[in-house]
Amino acid sequence: MIGWSMNLFAVAIGGGLGALCRYGLTLLCTQTPLSKFIAGVSHLVGGGASFATTIANLCGCLLLGMLYQWGETLASVGDSPLSPRMMLAIRVGVLGSLTTFSTLVGDAAVLGSEGRTTMSLTLMSVNLIGGWALFLIAAASVRGVLS
Repeated sequence: MIGWSMNLFAVAIGGGLGALCRYGLTLLCTQTPLSKFIAGVSHLVGGGASFATTIANLCGCLLLGMLYQWGETLASVGDSPLSPRMMLAIRVGVLGSLTTFSTLVGDAAVLGSEGRTTMSLTLMSVNLIGGWALFLIAAASVRGVLS
């Protein structure tokens, strides 16, 4: 029972950190001088909040790709980069709360309901295709560094 409860605690701590990062990114993209700077790009996906969702999702995919390949490479030589509990805290907790598919879908649905179909499709495409590509790039980069 102690192992299960410690895993739950690790996910909760990681989730809290990821949620704080996610909220901070949204504030950064909507309520700081940076929001004016990124306005030229953020309008392509529906504005600052949708841009923050996109950045969170793409960064999460990049970090997950790096973490995955790092773990796989070290495991292939009989080493372990982090404890299973720490990996759980990072993958499920931090990255799970940082990235948010439900927010992405909600943002895209709102854009679509407002008649901004092209922006809605751009938002979904950038997140899905960009996230997939960044995962693969990160994994290949870590594989190259570690080999």
